[in-house]
Amino acid sequence: MGGAVPGKLRRRVERLGLATIAILGIAVLGADTLGWLDRLADGDAIPKITLLMLSTVTIFLLLEVERFQTLDKIEASLANLDIQGIAQTLRREHYAGLVKVHRRFLDTDFSSYLGRAKHVTILNTWIPNLQLLRSDLEAALNRRAEVRILLLHPRSMVTGLREQALRERGVTEIDEPVRDGIERCLTILEAMCRQLDARRRSKLKVRVFNSLPSVSVYRADDHYLVSMFLHGQLAIDSPQFEIEGADTVLGRQIQTELDTLWEIGHDVDLTNWTRSIEIDI
Repeated sequence: MGGAVPGKLRRRVERLGLATIAILGIAVLGADTLGWLDRLADGDAIPKITLLMLSTVTIFLLLEVERFQTLDKIEASLANLDIQGIAQTLRREHYAGLVKVHRRFLDTDFSSYLGRAKHVTILNTWIPNLQLLRSDLEAALNRRAEVRILLLHPRSMVTGLREQALRERGVTEIDEPVRDGIERCLTILEAMCRQLDARRRSKLKVRVFNSLPSVSVYRADDHYLVSMFLHGQLAIDSPQFEIEGADTVLGRQIQTELDTLWEIGHDVDLTNWTRSIEIDI
């Protein structure tokens, strides 16, 4: 209410001033018509044309005061809007956290997220691009970020099903069976682990699971790159749904899936992973 009174007073003063100028202009016009101005001074003393123009403009402005008030109200309303907050609300409520869809997994995009992440999680049957991400993962671990890796158990029957789904549909880029790919990833992770000191080594956690994963997930803090296991196509070569916000509809669902598979997974001792995964599945 305190800001409304000065605004009303200002508009009243503006109206009064405009009305006064308009009346004076009309008076000058009338005096000129009656010839009174010629009696008071020479024709050049009072620029009649200028006065007439000012009077016309003033009358126009007086008629437009209501519209100016409307513009003031619109400006005040826009100033009070939280544009960023509205955008976030739309993203969360109407798009469920989905911000973009990529044609395939982009290592550079995920690497940029890894550069400042404190919590990293990767879920895949195996990680074909692990070697490309290795330096960024090592940098995250050296910052003492938590890195969790979820891989399919190499002796799970799901490995055969996934390999069959890939090869039957013409995926020829795979130069290794799924099981070999998983074991290669474990070997890379073992090498990474050996380069870390004890404190940082505890931040690298790996589990294998014997279950049918629904999605592949590359998570860096609140950023999720999610894909599906399509026939004839690697998950990293499939469309990637970028989700922002762990508290969005999609973010919560994906995080629940990550937590579920983590709970049912088995810890891998990277100092001797071949022995640690010799479990009944």
